[in-house]
Amino acid sequence: MAMSASAQLPPAEAAAPPADAKLIEGGEIIARVGDQVILASDVMWQVDRILEMQLAKMGKTLADVPAEQLATYRQQIMRGMVMQLIDTKLVFAEFTRTVPPENMAKIEEAIAGPFEESEIPRLMKIFGVSDRAQLEATLKRAGISLKDVQRQFVERTVAGEWLRQQTPKPQPISHEAMLAYYQDHLKEYEYPAQVRWEELMVRFDRMGGDRTAAWQALGAMGNEVWGKAAANPSLRGPVFGEIAKARSHGFTASEGGLHDWTTLGALKCEELNAALATLAIGQMSNRIESETGFHIVRVLERKAAGRKPFTEAQAEIVETLQAEQKEALHQAQLAKIRRNARVWTIFDGELSGPRLAEALGDKKKG
Repeated sequence: MAMSASAQLPPAEAAAPPADAKLIEGGEIIARVGDQVILASDVMWQVDRILEMQLAKMGKTLADVPAEQLATYRQQIMRGMVMQLIDTKLVFAEFTRTVPPENMAKIEEAIAGPFEESEIPRLMKIFGVSDRAQLEATLKRAGISLKDVQRQFVERTVAGEWLRQQTPKPQPISHEAMLAYYQDHLKEYEYPAQVRWEELMVRFDRMGGDRTAAWQALGAMGNEVWGKAAANPSLRGPVFGEIAKARSHGFTASEGGLHDWTTLGALKCEELNAALATLAIGQMSNRIESETGFHIVRVLERKAAGRKPFTEAQAEIVETLQAEQKEALHQAQLAKIRRNARVWTIFDGELSGPRLAEALGDKKKG
């Protein structure tokens, strides 16, 4: 399993390991997959780093987590990583049964390039080191050698490519299947009424709480653009740009006060919602008061609520159905490989058939 910063922490309420559980040592066998073994060191070098990255997102460190909870997190992350390694080992074993042993050296040599070019820089970034020597030293302290990490990379790469080659090709998506999907997901293709608009705003807090000064400042901005808008009632494009960039306090002032498509009724201020729903295209509003300041708005475009037609949704539907089909074929191929496998782990004991399928997340149950 490749270490990922996106790995999730187990739920805090998960059951803790038994109080008399022994510490798992790096050289201990924690799983057997046929005649292959998984050592604790194959996963332990990643466990604490994954924990550190996840805790950092919450502003915490390993020292902030109670020892019992930390043990639970470590054990559950380790178990999840072992389960992923089991699939890699099973697929890799299938591959090696079809390839002459003398060919493996050539395969490993071919994969050495990607390992050096992409995997080593990725690991250096994850561990915060600047060169290969520092990475090797860091891995050694974590209980594994760079050579063993490269072995895992080779097995993972070979297994992934071989599984892809063995998985049947997806069938073309029929028009009937696309239409059925569209009918079953109509809600997903509905869209609300929306509006594009521009805004001038003066915030109360930027005027020291002086509402009169805020009212006058917005009025001055409004008067400057009024002449331009009034002189050309058919103008549909933005007119607030220069003044908004120079003096407006709105969230989009730096973009000339422009607001992209906004769902009608989504703003906190009901008076703003009403103005955006009822103003004629190109018409400026009067000054509107919200909790934070005064606003002048102008509608640029408006779209009624509706539903994306099937003809426009087809490309997206094909992509979705193809992805679903590929995943189903991938899982079916994995299920075939798992069917006759015999596995043992320190966490679950003997696993085969439906128990193995369930442990590995196979919904087909073998």
